[in-house]
Amino acid sequence: MQSISKQPLRWTPPRRKSPNMGDQWSQWVSLAEHMSGRVYARLHRDSQTVVRLQQAWQDWTDVKLDEELSLVRAQVRCGRLDDLNQDDLRVRAMAAVSIVAKRTVNRLPYEVQILAALAMHEGCVVQMAAGEGKTLAVAVAAVLHGWRGLPCHVVTSNDYLAARDVELMTPLFARCGVSVKAVVHDTPPEALSAHYAADVVYGTSKQFLADYLKDSIALNGAMDPSRRRIHHIGQGETTRMRGLYAAIVDEADNVLIDEAVTPLIISAPQPNPMLTEAVQAAHRLSSDMVEGDDYVVSHEFRDVIFTKVGQEKLEQITHELPPVWHAPERREDLMRQALVARKVYLLDRHYIVEDGKVVILDESTGRAMPGRTWSYGLHQAIEAHEGLDITHPSKTMARMSFQEFFMHFHQLSGASGTLQGVRGEMWWTYGLPTLVVPTRRPSQLIVPSPLHFASRDDKWKALLNAVVSWHQHGVPILVGTRRLSDSEALQSDLEARGLTCSVLNAKQLANEAQIIAEAGLPGRITVATNMAGRGTDILIDETVEAMGGLHVLVMEPYESARVDWQLFGRAGRHGAPGFAQPFVAMDDDLFVRFLPVIFRSILKPMRSSAWLRTIMLPSVSWIAQRNAQRISAAQRRGMRKREAQLRKQLSFAGEIGS
Repeated sequence: MQSISKQPLRWTPPRRKSPNMGDQWSQWVSLAEHMSGRVYARLHRDSQTVVRLQQAWQDWTDVKLDEELSLVRAQVRCGRLDDLNQDDLRVRAMAAVSIVAKRTVNRLPYEVQILAALAMHEGCVVQMAAGEGKTLAVAVAAVLHGWRGLPCHVVTSNDYLAARDVELMTPLFARCGVSVKAVVHDTPPEALSAHYAADVVYGTSKQFLADYLKDSIALNGAMDPSRRRIHHIGQGETTRMRGLYAAIVDEADNVLIDEAVTPLIISAPQPNPMLTEAVQAAHRLSSDMVEGDDYVVSHEFRDVIFTKVGQEKLEQITHELPPVWHAPERREDLMRQALVARKVYLLDRHYIVEDGKVVILDESTGRAMPGRTWSYGLHQAIEAHEGLDITHPSKTMARMSFQEFFMHFHQLSGASGTLQGVRGEMWWTYGLPTLVVPTRRPSQLIVPSPLHFASRDDKWKALLNAVVSWHQHGVPILVGTRRLSDSEALQSDLEARGLTCSVLNAKQLANEAQIIAEAGLPGRITVATNMAGRGTDILIDETVEAMGGLHVLVMEPYESARVDWQLFGRAGRHGAPGFAQPFVAMDDDLFVRFLPVIFRSILKPMRSSAWLRTIMLPSVSWIAQRNAQRISAAQRRGMRKREAQLRKQLSFAGEIGS
């Protein structure tokens, strides 16, 4: 009688929705399994088996390797990998792809990369330390998805990384019989359908969602897959994308959490001369409003609140506005946007002016986002503030949040170096469990306690002195700033001291690859806004290693400790030595905007006492960051509720054009 072996429990990727009462029990069982470490133990066991097969197969001829590839590819294509008991097939497939990686791109995946690829293929989001090789791990997992013949999208941080990764990994994909393409902003429209026909497609979340919404417009709003197929049958191939099945998200915390609540809107210009006239009048009248007397600026919520005196003044100047804006609520909304444009949204921090147009900056990455506009007249108000031609407002043709978009995928997974603090949200929003992958080598990154100062001016001087001092020792220095204006001011001050530096911000992104490639050279000074250059290794040589590696100076704390660590992680990659020094001042935005009111009374004595700052700073920083993260999480929860309400309303109203 044949014995029945006891199979280990396996994580089954849920459908892309938050757990509900119908499937909550099975979801909790799977989550409990992850928490107990059983899944990690099984994946670790499988990764060790893959490593043993790598060693056994490394001397195979190309002919024998190709035969094994053909066999496992055919089995995967037939759906045998869906059988939860097919551990042997999964391990053999990983081992074969690993050997191919060594022979094509000269990179044999380490055990930690195999572990990460196995976890991502099963629908987990993995936390891998900076420099541990996410690019190769993602590519290996994508090969297995590509063998299925169903669409697989690899989401990267920017177009440069999408094109770079495709160029780097094309030999691997080609040898495995998987077609791969990159879709970037300058991909010709007529080539999009052919690119999306590839087994694996690399691109940004903005590119994928924009093309998905444009397909929806082309199909008269049909979002349901069955209705899309009917359109295909009746009208032929009119869309770019061939469907949504699997997505592997690099920098998953940034894409799935930080940018999740931002809706992407496809719109068309709609001339509105009355709005243009009103915006110009509001800009003119707003110069007479006095902050503190007529209105109060809420930087935390990026809003303006009118006082009673201000409301009376608005009533007195109503006759100077076009008649449509004479109603109390409408005139307040109009003037509020004009004041927000003056006081809240700042040039070279929230936007830049390029070729006579306002271009929005992504605050989480420091990158320019051409083509994106603010809504509700704010974009026009900022144009008036900058003295530019007022553009026509846009009529919304289609909109969707990134959170809603990624819930459409049947299987979602990803990787990031910083998932601390968002693992619960990953689970409750997307049903994604988190698996922490150990580092291949012990970290040598040194992060001392923050240097604290009473004021921003004191901090600025100390930062300049630190750059000069470290530069005299010949170590490469990377200074991370929050604002584009700070990066340019720092460059000017360094030049005044006789030092040259490379600047990487929204105005120099065309030279990103070269700047990052040279940032680890001895004596090099690089100033970068936030995460510019993220995802690209800063390579150092033995001379720099002997000096302690790359030195990262972080000019200001961020709302999330994850972002701080993303900057710290630019140094000390691959187990190399590195140093990251945070600088903090009591008038930094983090404390001004996000420290709860009940704690703000301690800021004044902290400014006057270095001893008190030493004692209180860790707690105050933690409270401010915790409050900022709480506000952001609340905004994301609100977005989820609004999207759910909208879906419920549409379920009764029917889809447009259905």
